Amino acid sequence: MATIMFGFGYGEGFPDYSIASVEIKNKRKILLRSAAADVGQGVLTVIIQIAAEVLKVSLEAIELIPANTHLTKSSGSSSATRQTFFTGNAVKKAAEELLAKIYHYASLEFRCSYPELKVENGSIFRIISPKRKISYWELEKRVNKRGDSLKAEASFFPQTDVPDPKTGQGKQIYVSYTFVTQVVEVEVDTDTGIVEVLNVYTAADIGKAIHPQNVMGQIEGGTLQGIGMALMEEQVIKEGITLNPDLTGYVIPTAMDTPHFITRLIENEDSEGPFGAKGIGEPATIATTPAIANAIYDAIKVRIYSVPITPEKILKVLKEERMKTEKV
Repeated sequence: MATIMFGFGYGEGFPDYSIASVEIKNKRKILLRSAAADVGQGVLTVIIQIAAEVLKVSLEAIELIPANTHLTKSSGSSSATRQTFFTGNAVKKAAEELLAKIYHYASLEFRCSYPELKVENGSIFRIISPKRKISYWELEKRVNKRGDSLKAEASFFPQTDVPDPKTGQGKQIYVSYTFVTQVVEVEVDTDTGIVEVLNVYTAADIGKAIHPQNVMGQIEGGTLQGIGMALMEEQVIKEGITLNPDLTGYVIPTAMDTPHFITRLIENEDSEGPFGAKGIGEPATIATTPAIANAIYDAIKVRIYSVPITPEKILKVLKEERMKTEKV
């Protein structure tokens, strides 16, 4: 077993922000602009979900304008497990700003105060007369005639503390922390030294899973990377030259190395992320390697302190232990 905590975002007092905007356009679409880079983690799906949830429209109503230096503003890097938290919050804030404008202008149209209004399925109406509705797109036309528009932009720019140089401590070094515990079951062939990872049990405190399938996929993918770190991946360098620069010599896990996953998502919604969400990218990898090392120790009763834990290392320590026993 291994348990980890991971502070995500740049943290440590570095400026870290994300900007997003939303805009009501014709053809019954709401434009969402974000420069967030989706490198397989599914962040674009997540931010579309967030915008749709706040504005009470279908996912199909959101049209994403992806990263473009002419059309979008910075969302920061897709690193440090930060995109769902930072860009998700920026999108949520922008959608809330837009929703406020929708309520404001609708209150003028209906000649009532905004608490008397409700939004649903891309329309706004008075609670006491729900059949009389104005769609967002019809409202946008009327707002244009007033010389304004239904669009909003927002940034999420949380502050973190520079750690004390003597103690490394601070009030808030990172925006939040993800916690993961993994229990790994392995089988070690003591004749060949080969390790097979059989089962991986994961409990991840992710605050809120905005897209549970994406979260599970990240955990499984990250775990497989941790398996590679634990058992296979090793850069061999001699006199400054990498001797295994391709995947023939640098071995990585394949589908054949994938274990059985049992995963539980712990949703405490205890962070300042969108709807309480936290990041899961890197935390999905970190616990795996020490958990495997612990499992191998439990299997062969000899501790190996360097990774990858290759068959050669296992056979070597087993031979050394046999020799010690024979001397005794």
